[in-house]
Amino acid sequence: MSQARERRTVVAASIGNLIEAYDLFLYAYLASTLADLFFPAGDRTTALLNTFAIFAVGFAVRPLGGFFFGHIGDRFGRRSALSASILLMGVSTLAIGLLPPYETAGALGAVLLLVCRLGQGFSVGGEYTGANILVLEQAAAGRAGRATSVNLVAGYLGVAAASTTGLLLATVLTPAELAGWGWRLPFLVAGPLALVGLYLRLRLPDTPAFAATGGDRVTFPLAAALRAAKRAMLIYGGWQMMVALGGFLLFGYVSSYLIRVVGLDSAGAYVASLIAVLTAVAGGVAGGRLLDRYPLRPVALAAAAGLAVTVVPGFLLIGRGGVAAAVAGQMIWAVFVGLGAAVSAVLAGVLFPVHLRCTAAAVAYNVSTTVVGGTAPYVSVWLVARSGSPLTPAWYLVIVAVAGLATATLGLRRPAQASPRGAAVTA
Repeated sequence: MSQARERRTVVAASIGNLIEAYDLFLYAYLASTLADLFFPAGDRTTALLNTFAIFAVGFAVRPLGGFFFGHIGDRFGRRSALSASILLMGVSTLAIGLLPPYETAGALGAVLLLVCRLGQGFSVGGEYTGANILVLEQAAAGRAGRATSVNLVAGYLGVAAASTTGLLLATVLTPAELAGWGWRLPFLVAGPLALVGLYLRLRLPDTPAFAATGGDRVTFPLAAALRAAKRAMLIYGGWQMMVALGGFLLFGYVSSYLIRVVGLDSAGAYVASLIAVLTAVAGGVAGGRLLDRYPLRPVALAAAAGLAVTVVPGFLLIGRGGVAAAVAGQMIWAVFVGLGAAVSAVLAGVLFPVHLRCTAAAVAYNVSTTVVGGTAPYVSVWLVARSGSPLTPAWYLVIVAVAGLATATLGLRRPAQASPRGAAVTA
């Protein structure tokens, strides 16, 4: 395979992942504004809970999307699945920017917001794992970690783009302008961005690994995966719970936490969140390089242990108030979120056979992300309101990180796993 083709694959997969992450997390970063727009005035905590509930319900269809796009990827090709997923995401996000608020349409606006979130969630079900698999199956020997880290970084940069957009809107516009029309702009640009990603993906050939599965393809990949790769799916899902909760707390909850609980203004919260995203990027890049040099198991153990011991001190530091404390408090555990995500990206290719890879990875990834990640902002708001302690989301993550540590300790004990391209990868 030529280096030019490999680069085109990485760019096409990564830019699509950037667009998908931007579209998804834009909703989370604008949650406070959306709460005021789509729900009646009164109890702001209830409105925010309702907004995050819609965010979480969008995740309920992710396993269905994972099954649908995973089936397409294993039966008809990785490119076909990824092209369809990015188109659906673009349409769903564009539609959010056209919705009528509560004062115009009453509850209808919230219902339509829910429909758009369902479209987003369904499309994301096949995006991240599918893009990782596309990259893994094109990566040169010994470069799987670095290749997938590019895709991971692209996703984090999509989150950073969403955070930066929120910062610009909060800085440039008055509250009245933001609530009146400014919130629509970042959703409306999703359409053109999705068309760019679709164009790049349609120009790609499918992977040699998929082409070689002609005789091995099965009619129902999910049924075959549940028979042949059930243990691997449990390992992957168990690990992904930690990564999902850490990521969605960091990217989907903390910005609102900084505003509602710590008392920062919107601009300060967005600055702190952006720096946290960039720290996770650094963790992802470092993780990719470590995975190309060292066995997967010790890198995974370091990520889980590091997250478990740093998140509570991080929240304590955040609680001291001020932008500097918010930045430092997020940075000390954001780096381990990135490291854990790098492990997850490679693990998807390591654990599953090629002819079942898209389906097994997508279903395991999306079930765990739905159960733990998608509900993270809602559960965190509820925990703080119920307990009165701002540290309860941190302790929640500690528990799940310990479970991730156990998964890596017990599930990655075998001396070698099958790699995306057939060589041995030390676990």
